[in-house]
Amino acid sequence: MSTYRLYKAPNGDIVRVKMGFSWQAFFVGSLKAIVRRTWLLAVAGVLFYFGSSFYGGAPTATSRTAALLLVVLGFYAVYMLFCGVNGNRWLGDSLRRRGFTLVGEERH
Repeated sequence: MSTYRLYKAPNGDIVRVKMGFSWQAFFVGSLKAIVRRTWLLAVAGVLFYFGSSFYGGAPTATSRTAALLLVVLGFYAVYMLFCGVNGNRWLGDSLRRRGFTLVGEERH
């Protein structure tokens, strides 16, 4: 059974936001973070990418680069999990900032 929070727009429309884990935020967390105006994370990623490609040149296949790749993938997996856990809460916060009011909960 799923639980939804109901938010009422200033014009009267009702928006349902599911409580709990957000699969959408989990699978497209980076794009969703950029859309949600977390520009600092996007800028840091782009600067890291350009800095490593400019100063490091093309990476060679060594055990060090393989280990670095695994560490980066691990951090990315943790970030995606963080987005999935907090995604629906972030959506609710965004709706409240835009003038929506919480009117109740609904179970399906």
